[in-house]
Parts: sequence; structure tokens; C-alpha cells
Amino acid sequence: MILNVLLAVVAVYLAAGFIFAIAFVVKGVAIVDEGAHGSSVGFRIIIIPGVMIFWPLLLSKWRQSAKRKKHAQP
Repeated sequence: MILNVLLAVVAVYLAAGFIFAIAFVVKGVAIVDEGAHGSSVGFRIIIIPGVMIFWPLLLSKWRQSAKRKKHAQP
């Protein structure tokens, strides 16, 4: 019973991470890390597993970076 609940929680977390990873790889990675601007498709595919695991942290960084860019524009 406890194992089933734990596996369900992990599955939901990773599913949310996968959905986030798709958006992050397409748009967010260039905003969070300017060095990744213009990166190859291979690089973006390679980072998907890490993005799935660390998606709450990367979401926070993406929001902070977007706010900084928005305030920096005249």
C-alpha cells in the first residue's frame, strides 16, 4: 500500500517534470542560461532527464530570469 502510493507520487512528479521539460527545452533554457542560446537539438535532448528531476528549481530560476529581463528592458 505505502509502496503503491510512493510510486504514484514519483510518477506524478516525473510526469509534471516531463511536461515542464518540453517547455523548458524549447523556450526556457535560453532564458535561464544565455550560454545555451542557439544550442543544438542534441544538447536539448540530453538535458531532458535532468530537467525532469530538478524542474521545481528550474521553474524558479526561469521565473527569476524572466522578471530580470522584463525589468531590464526600457
